[in-house]
Amino acid sequence: MSPLTQHARREVVAAAKAAVTDQSERRPFEWRGEKIMLPVVAVPVGHVLLNHRTHRVRAQVESLGAGGVIIETNPHSDEAQRLLADLIRQTSGYDEVKALIRHEKQREPGLITHEGVLVNANTRAVALRDLRKEFPYEKAYSFIKVQVLPDNADSTEIMQLEFNFQMRLNYQQPYSFTNQLLFIKDLLDSGLKPDEIGVQMKPHYDPTSSKDRRAAADEVEAEDRLRQIIEELIAASNGALRWPDFDGDRQRLIEIDESYRTMVARKGPDAARRVKQAKLAGLLAGLEYRRVRHIDESYLDSYVLPAFEEEPNLRAAAKALAIGQQVAPHADLGGLSILDDLDEDPPVDHHGEVTLQPLFDVLVRHGKVDDDTDWDTQVEVPTDEGTTKLPKNTFFDAVKAAMQTAADSKAQDDQGQNALDAPRRQLNAAGAACDRVRRAYDELEDDGDQPDPAALEQALEAYLRSHDELLHYLAERGFAAAENRL
Repeated sequence: MSPLTQHARREVVAAAKAAVTDQSERRPFEWRGEKIMLPVVAVPVGHVLLNHRTHRVRAQVESLGAGGVIIETNPHSDEAQRLLADLIRQTSGYDEVKALIRHEKQREPGLITHEGVLVNANTRAVALRDLRKEFPYEKAYSFIKVQVLPDNADSTEIMQLEFNFQMRLNYQQPYSFTNQLLFIKDLLDSGLKPDEIGVQMKPHYDPTSSKDRRAAADEVEAEDRLRQIIEELIAASNGALRWPDFDGDRQRLIEIDESYRTMVARKGPDAARRVKQAKLAGLLAGLEYRRVRHIDESYLDSYVLPAFEEEPNLRAAAKALAIGQQVAPHADLGGLSILDDLDEDPPVDHHGEVTLQPLFDVLVRHGKVDDDTDWDTQVEVPTDEGTTKLPKNTFFDAVKAAMQTAADSKAQDDQGQNALDAPRRQLNAAGAACDRVRRAYDELEDDGDQPDPAALEQALEAYLRSHDELLHYLAERGFAAAENRL
């Protein structure tokens, strides 16, 4: 990286502008509501600065943690610029941009401040530097074509310009999902309204139509809710999760958010929180979005616990993961607006209800599986007897398989394709319900309480009537286990 001082870099940019002649290329540029003609100049690519505020790699910078502090505190230092360049090289589409420049050179100019800081074209600058190393005798890779912004451009205007470049239809390298979410947040923080952002993001909206502006605002607000969910999952993970971990989760997050909002309106916040928590556990386990869609109250009541109990690596932990232990470690989500409402209750569900809260706690603390780094990582898993340890890959694979099995069974039932197995699963669910009664009673006794005897007696009589009727019903159909108990 060039050791140029700020003053020297300004002089380099000024010299490039001074070299402009009447024959130099000029292109129209919209500035503060007016179209002006700005010349296209060539600046040595080694002398320009990568923009540390570029939203091309904002999520990746956020994920560096302490290692990325230098980018904020001293963005023009060699170390910060090297880190930014490395992050840009890792973005999807970088190789395509580099190949395009190799074969077609620079078709469009970038934009730069009078201090030599790029507004856009950061990827292009890194690609040119890499090509210059590979082909040192080709002068075309030594300079970057840019237009220079007026000296009085401020940071808000620069961010708006980056947004305008991103929204161009011919943009060669779209922003990743999480980088776009963070960009939207910064635009909102800068004072832009959701409808103003939305009509620029989606050109099919008519900015003169109040209906279209409302729809555009709704889209932006929905995207910002997804950002909040991710932000709070990352906070709850204590560093195990990073922004780029969610780049492939857009559809799942959309459906989780929409399902939650619909369910709040139909069944109230408590039921909606329970299902949303379980859907987030499915997302963290790697369940694909069509199966996450099947997670609802019925899934929790009748399908997921039996599936855990049938999964060999989860059998001992099934109830502890689905319902909870007497005392369970608990992810601290306090003060987080989106997920906070998922976590108002203590870790133990005193009614023995399946919530998958304990599973969520384990998953969020360990982040997603990385085959390159997690091959020897162990996960401490709660069981009815205490805890056990499993390799991370084994645990996540088992959870994903069990949740998939439960989702597929429910989907088949919903379509009437699994009716033959319905009696068996209903019996399994009834047995699980009996276990939950015992657990709930034990918890009350441990707290020095007991249930209402009269109410429990009445419920027990009703249960026993149903139990006896079922025994007779099955005995008449030749089931030996039922006959032996009559």
